[in-house]
Amino acid sequence: MIDAFLKDGTKRAFGPTLHVEADSLILNGWWHAALRIADGVFVVRNEDPREDSSVLVDIAGAARRIGLSEVAVDHPLIQPITYTQISLGQLSWALWAVDFSTGDAALTVKATADSFLSDVPVTGYVEPVSADFSAELGGARRVAGLPTALVVTVGLEEQQAKELDAALDDVRMEHRSFAEFPASACGALIPGAIVVDATEATGREFIMELRTEACGRFLPVMALVEGGMHPPHGADEALDPALPPAAWAAPIRAVLP
Repeated sequence: MIDAFLKDGTKRAFGPTLHVEADSLILNGWWHAALRIADGVFVVRNEDPREDSSVLVDIAGAARRIGLSEVAVDHPLIQPITYTQISLGQLSWALWAVDFSTGDAALTVKATADSFLSDVPVTGYVEPVSADFSAELGGARRVAGLPTALVVTVGLEEQQAKELDAALDDVRMEHRSFAEFPASACGALIPGAIVVDATEATGREFIMELRTEACGRFLPVMALVEGGMHPPHGADEALDPALPPAAWAAPIRAVLP
């Protein structure tokens, strides 16, 4: 899978733990390990994945075999590219190319490419392209034999999290507090849905902040609110915190890809 991504320019491929989606090499259906900038120029994640995986070592070995080397770390043009192309915020990336000048030139072209205007005349109405890749992500996870979706919860009590884990035993769950999970962090996890405790102002403000982030614009948001009847601004559905978390499972599944 890594060789196909680096050498062959593969745009779609699926394996047990890795899949290629356009110009991204993704681990376990959600963790971006590398991004293709141009033929022979890549940025590789410069931090270990949370899972036990040798993917970064394997990428480095495969890259060296085709004559590439690490020529820079945290080049200033990388973050604008990763933010606009794969909705990931402040992360560390290494630049791999045959030499620095080649890598730098490719980043410059990529960062300054005009993705809206072109020389092709436009006649009539042009249907906008949705930035929602949830269906593609869900399909990739299924083909790779992984849980069909990732659900992130923010602000839930420990017992609520445990009971929800049990009710959604076929779904990957990640539980975070508001202190350790800023709204911008959704881009690093790429969840299929997010569950937020919005019984207090902190949760309601978090949801509004989430909607301002690129990674949160199309993300289904389930909010815990008293009575479970009226979702707060920015949320898609309301969940009743008075009910056992098992009762939330069905509406959460309904919004997953």
